[in-house]
Amino acid sequence: MDFYTLPQALYTYQGITQILSHGNNCILHKKLDHDIIDAEALIISHSVVYIVNGKVKINTYEGEEIIIGNGEMLFMPRDSYVISDYLRDGDNMEVFLLFFDHDIVMKFIGSLVNNTHESSTLCKLNTPKNVTLFLENIHQMNFHNYHDKSLLELKLLEFLHLISEENKEEFIASLTLSESNKKKRDITSIMIEHCDKNLTVADFAALSGKSLSTFNREFKQKFNKTPKQWLIK
Repeated sequence: MDFYTLPQALYTYQGITQILSHGNNCILHKKLDHDIIDAEALIISHSVVYIVNGKVKINTYEGEEIIIGNGEMLFMPRDSYVISDYLRDGDNMEVFLLFFDHDIVMKFIGSLVNNTHESSTLCKLNTPKNVTLFLENIHQMNFHNYHDKSLLELKLLEFLHLISEENKEEFIASLTLSESNKKKRDITSIMIEHCDKNLTVADFAALSGKSLSTFNREFKQKFNKTPKQWLIK
């Protein structure tokens, strides 16, 4: 079974087109002529997967299983450990994958009122027609600089607002709950939970919602050693 950290592992994956990408934020198009079975991954940023053609089965570490097919979407929060099957449906498998980090989520939900209630952080979403049109249009665009951070942020925020047209209560609750859960966790719990996985120090920094330099500095202050030294020990 292969193990990946997403989205970074996808940038060099065969069949992936980077529409816009910068760090752990991106809009990707994935087209495959073969199935992928038991792909083990840790999702560093929040993610939405939209199926154009095919079927995706997601199994979480907690034992939850969700299957989505043509025209359906699934939200997966950052720090999700999943095992996925990407299955063709007669033709090539085709999906859009969008990843967005803590800062973008805060800009998105900061102006929205939400009476937070308990909700599964992994959730199947209704697909507004405007979302389909958005993805079709952006796939046809040819950006001169696909690493344009400002443009990517604007497009991701636009996408999140389009999702909320028909999923506002559940989607905002899932985002809010996920962010709230992460705030309760410190560097130690994140490192212990994932120390057996093939993660870089940059991955751990992203999971904690900190920059690499801040993560290294706070870790050294707390443990009097670098994250790399701690992991080796």
